[in-house]
Amino acid sequence: MASTANGIDSLIVISKQSAEGSKAAAGGGQIYPRVTATFDTEADKYASAEIDASQQQGDTRLGNFRTTGAIKAEAACGTYAPLMAALLRRDFTAGGVAAAQTTIAAAASGLTRSAGSWLADGFRAGSVVRITGMTAPAAANNAKNFFVTSVTATNLNGQFMDGSAMIIKAAGDSVGVAAVGKRSFTPLTGHTTDWFTAEVQDPKIGVHRSFVDQLVSKMDIAVQPNGITSLDFTLMGKAEGPTTAVPHFATPVAAPGNGKFSGATAMLSVNGIPSQICTGMSVSLDGQVKVDPVIGSKYATAASRGKVMGSGQFTVLLQDATYLDYFKSETEIPLAYAMASGTAPTADVLALAMGRIKITSAKIDDGEKNKIVTCAFDVLRYKGTDAQHEATTLTIQDSAL
Repeated sequence: MASTANGIDSLIVISKQSAEGSKAAAGGGQIYPRVTATFDTEADKYASAEIDASQQQGDTRLGNFRTTGAIKAEAACGTYAPLMAALLRRDFTAGGVAAAQTTIAAAASGLTRSAGSWLADGFRAGSVVRITGMTAPAAANNAKNFFVTSVTATNLNGQFMDGSAMIIKAAGDSVGVAAVGKRSFTPLTGHTTDWFTAEVQDPKIGVHRSFVDQLVSKMDIAVQPNGITSLDFTLMGKAEGPTTAVPHFATPVAAPGNGKFSGATAMLSVNGIPSQICTGMSVSLDGQVKVDPVIGSKYATAASRGKVMGSGQFTVLLQDATYLDYFKSETEIPLAYAMASGTAPTADVLALAMGRIKITSAKIDDGEKNKIVTCAFDVLRYKGTDAQHEATTLTIQDSAL
């Protein structure tokens, strides 16, 4: 019996194209780990509506062909950054940095400064930073992931992600603070358009399928306290190339291999206040990609994007009426979530910051257990004047970049 393809032998290789219509260079490509991944060619089907004397259907035709891709994965730093940047329509860049200075003090709630401005230096709520330069007895404040829950010109408030407390120390040491890694968000202008070539390699049977002109359409992140955080992507594109016996991407780069995330090593901030009662969260970002058919071509030749739209839900233990009141009064609040790949002080971190969400439903369950409030929400572009929030829908920070 001839060999058959097995998913465990397959590779998903993706590379950014130099331009629309240009297949990515053969020398590039990165392997994308996945739980499952499917790339397929689809076509609309049209059945003849003609009445026939035989009382049977006489014909079926296929319309324009297009491609779809679905990657179900486990969240990790570094690996999926190109797809995130494509969906957000902006490359990842460095975040806030405060050069070493003697005006920074450590307080129970975070860091304060008597000169300069955290906001002017680019620090934002929902980001993760690390401190350098503090001496005894506060040297333990250095080199730890610090989740920023709120920012003013003089205050950088938050908490360490490893659960330790900030050691209080007066200003005087030469202290520096910097956001870890890089971050991206949908900008107000200058949006990028990234096209990708995806190849499904089945080396065991010598079948390799390439999908050109792929746009990232959607991203879904789901967090639970007792499982690994999932990260799923949807891609849409124009055409599948000819099947080949040898791969186009012959020497792809291996995935970074960074650690996974779980809710046990994560932090949530709602309206600038750390929450200790969250039991789960999910966020979806949709770029509304469409592939339009045209007359005279079997394959789709035009693709478009709509506005970036965000939605999600989180669940919290019912402790008071706070979240019910947010819903009923249509109060718009910031939401931020940071997850670490372990308990080490400098573990890899992926952080999501939303300056303006509106809770669209708040439902309470029942049973012989702790009662849970499920809050669905829409993520909206922040339009306020508070500089601690970007004028965007969602900001993503990746410490591995």
